[in-house]
Amino acid sequence: MRILRRLCGYRGATASATALLAGLVSPATALASALQDAEAMAPLPVDPPIGGLVWTVLIPTILLVGSFVATFLLYRRFAGE
Repeated sequence: MRILRRLCGYRGATASATALLAGLVSPATALASALQDAEAMAPLPVDPPIGGLVWTVLIPTILLVGSFVATFLLYRRFAGE
């Protein structure tokens, strides 16, 4: 924040701010370019430890219903009804 205040206080604030931004953007651009040029990593040959109907349907349903019930009970408690 202090740097921006100093930049805005000078007459050449626009040029200084542009130089500051260019100094920050060019390393990020170089990094993004290097990451795009790199080969994609191969996926790991591992089976997920949990799966099936219980973990993909039943457990999320129980958690969702439980959170709605808890939210409703907290609402009733603090709404004064």
